[in-house]
Amino acid sequence: MRNHACKTLSIGGLLFFSLASSAEGIIDIKPYVSTNISYDDNVFRFSSPEQAKAVLGNSDASDTVKQVDLGLAVNLRLSRQLVTVSTSINESTYNRFENLNNTGKSNSLRWSWRIGNDVYGELSTNKSEAIAGFNETRTPLKNLRTSTRQLVSINWNLQPDWTLSASREHIKLDNALTSSSIYDREDDIYESGIRYQNPSGTVLGLSYRIADSMYPNRTGFTQSIFGSESTQKDIIVNAAWVPTGKTRISTRVSRVSLDRKDSSQRDFNGFSQRWNLDESLTGKTSVNLAAYQEVSPVDDVLSTYVKIKGWSINPTWDATSKIRVRTGFSYEERTYLGSAGISFNDTDRYDESKLYNFSVIYAPTFRSLVQLQYQGEKRTSNSGNEGYQFNNVNLSLRYDY
Repeated sequence: MRNHACKTLSIGGLLFFSLASSAEGIIDIKPYVSTNISYDDNVFRFSSPEQAKAVLGNSDASDTVKQVDLGLAVNLRLSRQLVTVSTSINESTYNRFENLNNTGKSNSLRWSWRIGNDVYGELSTNKSEAIAGFNETRTPLKNLRTSTRQLVSINWNLQPDWTLSASREHIKLDNALTSSSIYDREDDIYESGIRYQNPSGTVLGLSYRIADSMYPNRTGFTQSIFGSESTQKDIIVNAAWVPTGKTRISTRVSRVSLDRKDSSQRDFNGFSQRWNLDESLTGKTSVNLAAYQEVSPVDDVLSTYVKIKGWSINPTWDATSKIRVRTGFSYEERTYLGSAGISFNDTDRYDESKLYNFSVIYAPTFRSLVQLQYQGEKRTSNSGNEGYQFNNVNLSLRYDY
């Protein structure tokens, strides 16, 4: 609480200093309204119609959801400082599962600051509230999750091509549902590094990142199995190369060390890596290819960490100046590191997923947008009823005033 209060006072004081230091400024106010309707044939990600019937009393787990979103962003530029305040509220209405009806909110404040030509950074805070997903929990109950985030960062251009950076980030997740309070989480993340980038687009960076995570509501059996504290340390190398005007190759490779401080689960040491190829095939078509192996928490909620191996392909076609078509396919293998310590065979849970997406984006005017999107996933698992399949179709409209 003391750290949060200090951050709030610091941000407020710096903003006051910025406002007082310049009498000239530009204010840009951007309100918007959007609405969408989506159909999902397996809202709770049940593994089978039989599981849906056992939980719901009906094998049909599909629903149609309508959402209306109102938002406002205010940009205030004072000399070389930029202050952005944004807020939004959305109302989601379910046709069948009315108990899931909810109101989501999001508020943020960001100061992009600069001192001279070589020192710059960000002070920001945001808070949002939204319904939690069902990919891992499969509980047909409304759980509103509140997420808060504060960020302080600084960058210093030592030379035109060389930059030192440092940041501190605090993230907190709170679940409204009592049965989900064991997933409440707080992360303190520190990162510092050095980056080289030349005008041709070549990038080479080295950084060190440490993330301390705490689950304050875990006790007893849950704490002994999943733990209530962990520390992840990463040594990260970032690189990018632009061999031609149409091709960009980038990578992020890190040495990961994961230490669970009070858990019976084993610790982890290994490598995370992601490789990307962005290629402009023609003036209107492009494609992104990616291959990766990463270690991360499940949905950033559960303390069970997973090692994810996968690849994806995502082509884009600008059919006209107003119509863009996107499609994609990805394949993932997930090994839940030690998560099966609860089971009797002491075998880690292993999932395979195939994910599909397709969207058509139409911008009839500069301020309006219409999007039709399809998403689908088929997941198989060696652990009970953890596999599932779903299809989702979404139509959204947005207008920026």
